[in-house]
Amino acid sequence: MLGCFQAPGPGDTLAPTMAREIVSTARPSMLRLAGFLALTLGGLLVSLGSLMDWATVTPFDTSTRGVDLWEGTITLAIGFAALLGMILMRLLRPARARHAAAVAILALGLTATALAGAAAIRANERFTSPSQRDRIARALATELGLPYEEVRARIEVTFNRRFHASLDPGIFLVIAGGVMVALGGGLSVAWTARAPTPGVAAEMADPSEGGGVPS
Repeated sequence: MLGCFQAPGPGDTLAPTMAREIVSTARPSMLRLAGFLALTLGGLLVSLGSLMDWATVTPFDTSTRGVDLWEGTITLAIGFAALLGMILMRLLRPARARHAAAVAILALGLTATALAGAAAIRANERFTSPSQRDRIARALATELGLPYEEVRARIEVTFNRRFHASLDPGIFLVIAGGVMVALGGGLSVAWTARAPTPGVAAEMADPSEGGGVPS
């Protein structure tokens, strides 16, 4: 058992604290812990919000989920990607790769916030577009047992009078989650910037090959 340890040479030094954090099960630094919590919460909020209702169109009170729009489909993928990226940052050894993953997560968070925010700003236009009116007509036709063409014609008449979209909680969860993902990505960028040289990190990450002292 003692053979797996190697005494340091005269010029050898132990790697900085970050190399130990990557492979250690001990309590992480506050920076890394804050980034982990922000990414976890943000990724869950973005994913959950994308599956929830983003708006309700009156006077029919028909709800539009995030995934009914292409924006919501992308934000759902971003939520999963943020959670996956958080795991990859733990597994990747090269400091450059971890830094690239953190930057990508930061960009994904900003993208999710921008997509949901743009949809919220243009709510009446986005949630009552022709494609959305088609979707509403199909849903009402199925619910009422009426021909689609008849329902679609009635919707068009109503749209010209008083169609209005009111925002639902799902879109706000995505916006907040995107901000949290971006925050977590920023904290992770700062954390990965503390990485030691790749040679030292590799030695600390795999003591069975290089004989480094694990934390």
